[in-house]
Amino acid sequence: MLPLILESLLESYRSNTKYTQWKRSNATQEDLATMKQEAETGQQFDTLGLKMGVWKEYSKGVYQQHCYESSIARVVALLPKGMQIPLDDWGQILQWFGPSPDGKPWKIYWFGATVPRKFPSHGEALEAAHLNGGYTMVCSTSGIFIYRIEEATRVLIHEMLHAACLDPKTEDIQIRESTVETWAELILIAFRAKGSRAKAADLWAKQAQWIADTNNRAAASHNVRNASKYGYRYLNGRVPIFASLGVKLPPPSGGAINSSRFTTPELD
Repeated sequence: MLPLILESLLESYRSNTKYTQWKRSNATQEDLATMKQEAETGQQFDTLGLKMGVWKEYSKGVYQQHCYESSIARVVALLPKGMQIPLDDWGQILQWFGPSPDGKPWKIYWFGATVPRKFPSHGEALEAAHLNGGYTMVCSTSGIFIYRIEEATRVLIHEMLHAACLDPKTEDIQIRESTVETWAELILIAFRAKGSRAKAADLWAKQAQWIADTNNRAAASHNVRNASKYGYRYLNGRVPIFASLGVKLPPPSGGAINSSRFTTPELD
């Protein structure tokens, strides 16, 4: 059954989504200086140093630079050769959010690290290294930083909700992140379904089961059972948020799961 909230998001997609005219550009010295600084100093969430790894590959000529501009956004990406920015998808998402509150362009910096999310060994703590893939400042156009290829579009939506002042700022960090992540996943389904109710229902069934299975792994193997555990804000903390939206999740399937990505691969 398709959640009512997804029905509303599908209607919003059909009513408000527009294609974006992108113009190829070149990264400025300021862009590159910003990315280099974040690669060197932005380790609060990127504890594996993925951004620095990408920067080193770019400096050696292994990774390529891509830069595009639209009327409301600027994207700079360092990606493996042969890979492109998903401009159609990102353009639609950015148009759906609209211009920034301060009128400045949204700035997205993407470090295309190929390292996927994986659960640690049984009994080990679930930390940022196993989960995070981006960050930004709340209510700001200073920059959205994405540092994995895996789930980059979901991360873009998550960070846009923060940057566009759409997160519940009065709540504590655990509830704020759980809320934003829940909405990011629902929005992603609406976009991937391209407004189709049948496609959204299929994607939601797969995503709901993925949530149940990853949450079960997090709780059973890594003791992520309440907000005192870091992984709760992104995984198990989604359950009460979905419940508040009238959405019930299925029981775990019982299958083995090793990936700690937040969404089913069918949403890529």
